[in-house]
Amino acid sequence: MTNEAATGREQLPGTPRGTRAAPSASGPGTHGQRPSPVPVTHGQRPGTAAAARERVRRLLDGHAGAPLPPRVVGDILLVTSELVTNALRHGGGLASFHAELDGGTVRIRVTDRSPTPPSTVPRRRVTTPGGFGWPLVQRLSRSVTITPAPGGKTVEAVLVLTSDGP
Repeated sequence: MTNEAATGREQLPGTPRGTRAAPSASGPGTHGQRPSPVPVTHGQRPGTAAAARERVRRLLDGHAGAPLPPRVVGDILLVTSELVTNALRHGGGLASFHAELDGGTVRIRVTDRSPTPPSTVPRRRVTTPGGFGWPLVQRLSRSVTITPAPGGKTVEAVLVLTSDGP
């Protein structure tokens, strides 16, 4: 982990070997401009990981490009579930939830009520339950950023919409 104290942000790599940069939004008719991000419909914050997954699923269903590969959709929904579950279980509750399509990526932001950054506790035995979520988020995401927020923190995961990764 690198700590960028000057910005108050901590950037966690979470980038598996072989992951390529997201495709550029430049192309015919775009004149080099990125399309505006498409946010998920807001309203009440989701009370469960299942409700958050459903919001993201609706967002992905509205994706204007080619149908997304099932593996990509599954990875995005898994990261959504883990981030929300961690906020509910370890972060003092879910303060806000936001997901948006941004070019060739999806950004998922979860704010909780704890300033403590996520971590993985070493497992004493292979059969000990739990401890898989945070490493999964880091491995499946192109990037993961933790930013202090009033009364807690925001964790943002960015995932690519292609299956060019590992």
